[in-house]
Amino acid sequence: MIPSRIRTAAAVAGAVVLAAAGTVFGAAPATAASTDFTYEVTRNAETYKDVPGTAITFDAAAGERSYLWSRYFSTDPVDTLAAGDNIGNTFAIRCRNADGTALPTGTEAGSYWAANLVPPGETSLTAGLRWLFIAPADGSYTCRLSIVSYSSIIVNGRTVTMRVPAGAELARAVYPAMSRWTLLAGTGVTVARSTTVSTLGSTHTPSGGDEIAVYQDAALSTCAAGSPICSGGTTAYTGTTVETWVEAQPKNPDGSLCGAPVKGPVSRWNISNAKHHQTAANTLKLTTAQLGGCTQIRTTLKVRNVDGNPVKIHDGYASGTLAATHGAAITY
Repeated sequence: MIPSRIRTAAAVAGAVVLAAAGTVFGAAPATAASTDFTYEVTRNAETYKDVPGTAITFDAAAGERSYLWSRYFSTDPVDTLAAGDNIGNTFAIRCRNADGTALPTGTEAGSYWAANLVPPGETSLTAGLRWLFIAPADGSYTCRLSIVSYSSIIVNGRTVTMRVPAGAELARAVYPAMSRWTLLAGTGVTVARSTTVSTLGSTHTPSGGDEIAVYQDAALSTCAAGSPICSGGTTAYTGTTVETWVEAQPKNPDGSLCGAPVKGPVSRWNISNAKHHQTAANTLKLTTAQLGGCTQIRTTLKVRNVDGNPVKIHDGYASGTLAATHGAAITY
């Protein structure tokens, strides 16, 4: 049984993969940094606020792929919040046509990173967004960083102002081989205590380089007692402790395997009822020499419920066709 007051912050390993989100390939930011941006918390998750200064515009041929990631993208309250003043936050990369119109219906248009800010122990949150844009047609596109913050404490005239500090950036880079996958609607699962699931499987064929980076980012929620989004939670626990990692199995196109799978670093996430949800970022770096002569890798995300209530792995898309649990493999 987990302690009665489960720690609300993600483990140090989470900070490591967060840093890797923007530095694993060593590319420079592709946009000027934003200035301070303040906005109001709403009672419910409503319209995203675009962070000024973070938009980047680029031309791309149909099917061309662009790796996008955030840097220094955080939010904090302007005024000090007290215990119980939990603020839900959804950070996002969002892409549209350069003329401002939406991408074709059904086109994946970005990804999100979500977690509650739980004061007084937490005074700010920093997101580690990363996503692979695939141009739906020849054209010009604009992508930007956006955010929405919401809380049930916004009632009876109360207001809370949040701030994205100056310096938020969105970067773009193109690499020799890039593939993307998303956990589609209807394929998410709830992971029971003391069990492990494998999900978000996909096959990548490296080319054009000897270094491979695989990321698998999972949108997770603890199933508190009476939760409207997942069942099985009880008051015996105050949250969930979860471990996540990436596993890559070298294989040939005919399905035959080359040795044992390569296991990435294990990250631990402590998702309290107050924290509610957490995007768990995972990165595995390997070389083509580790593939044992195989030409492909089959990647999966491993999610282990160490202790506590069940944990839900979110599937499909949020409003605006933003990917929840998603991954990519990049050769460079």
